[in-house]
Amino acid sequence: MLELLKNKPDFVVEAQKARFRPNLAVQVLIFIAVFVVTQIAAGLPVAIGAVIKVVTDISSGRTDFTNPADSMNYAREMMSVNWFSLLTLFCTIIVTILVIVYCRFIEKRSLYSMGFVKRKAVFNYLLGLVIGAVMFGAGVLICWLTGALVFNGVILGNSLGLVFAFFLAFLFQGMSEEVMLRGYFMVSIAAKKTVVVAILLNSILFALMHILNNGISLLPVINLTLFGIFASVYMLRIGNIWGVCAIHSMWNFVQGNIFGIAVSGINIKASVFSFVPAVTGTLINGGAFGLEGGLGVTIVLLAAIIITLLAGAGKNQRSSDIMSESQI
Repeated sequence: MLELLKNKPDFVVEAQKARFRPNLAVQVLIFIAVFVVTQIAAGLPVAIGAVIKVVTDISSGRTDFTNPADSMNYAREMMSVNWFSLLTLFCTIIVTILVIVYCRFIEKRSLYSMGFVKRKAVFNYLLGLVIGAVMFGAGVLICWLTGALVFNGVILGNSLGLVFAFFLAFLFQGMSEEVMLRGYFMVSIAAKKTVVVAILLNSILFALMHILNNGISLLPVINLTLFGIFASVYMLRIGNIWGVCAIHSMWNFVQGNIFGIAVSGINIKASVFSFVPAVTGTLINGGAFGLEGGLGVTIVLLAAIIITLLAGAGKNQRSSDIMSESQI
């Protein structure tokens, strides 16, 4: 366990070759700037789509914006419809692309230093999908067994195509956050500081990225930090970014589109099953924030962190042995 936290894996060693390596304070400020710029860039297509929808509705007479209350209801309804959610998720690919561009052309880092390793990429990604589904499923099981979650049956209906569309969209969304937090920021910090500092700092910032979400409170922030710690140690353990991208994507997908639970406070309209949080079990089920804000997920994440730290599989190879066959 201690070796994982003390020794720097090959992709972190590779990041030490970066030409631009600012101090910790400057690196945090740059991260905030990169985060803001990428979020604005990813939001532009969504904003354009919303404007087109508003103009179309006004010109057709379907909407009247003279009443402020009606305007607010219209805005809330538009942001909750499936096309808006899907477009928002798919546009996160812009975040991934811009973060890679920053690392490649500003910090002068290779894709390998971000965890993009060819060796066993498909296997690690598929394994990550399974792990993500099992982990969140375990959280659902805990909440259901304790009575904090009520099963209301199957509600898929004719929405199979829509659920699959959300699956594809979450593949982009999960990757965007992992590339930014783990592939870029954690590795940049670990290249100059200790691995422990890099893990804690990127995990805290990951939690703070969700601070404006519906239903946020102390426990959701703790759980989001724990998820960041888990994702960090998992990436360090297996030596690439593919696994955590898949875990993150599948975690969000099964949460909203399989179990019908709010994803970090955001409700998803299309799901296979319906699980409703019990009124009396909010400490366990997370209440309005969803399961990520409850003790059920806390237990799962703590167990996952311990298992990953203690696991002996996925030992890192030295760069001299695999660089020629594993770099992208």
